[in-house]
Amino acid sequence: MEKRYSFGDFRIPVTFYGASEIDSPEPNATGQTELFSGLCFPYAPSSKDYTALSSAGIKRGVTIVIPDTRGEFVPDNSMTAVVDDYRYRGVEWNVIEVRPDFDNDRYITVVMGVVQ
Repeated sequence: MEKRYSFGDFRIPVTFYGASEIDSPEPNATGQTELFSGLCFPYAPSSKDYTALSSAGIKRGVTIVIPDTRGEFVPDNSMTAVVDDYRYRGVEWNVIEVRPDFDNDRYITVVMGVVQ
């Protein structure tokens, strides 16, 4: 069964970060730079998502769905993300797996985890 989302489902802010490419003698606090910010639909990982998380040795995870930006932004597993929700306060997630929606070409599913 196909999952259908409406754009009203994307209410939680998410920001993706990547390694900073700025060549400066002054290090920034995180060594990361903001790559993309938008809205997402987070949900508890499915059994398929838990398989990806456990193979990476991760015990805590979240899965988010973001609208497909048609190549403007494509997350990858070198990135981290912060979900701006009180349930995930203070957690910086590692991107573990990215699944584009090849059937409808409308969404990107991102499985994220944090090593505890």
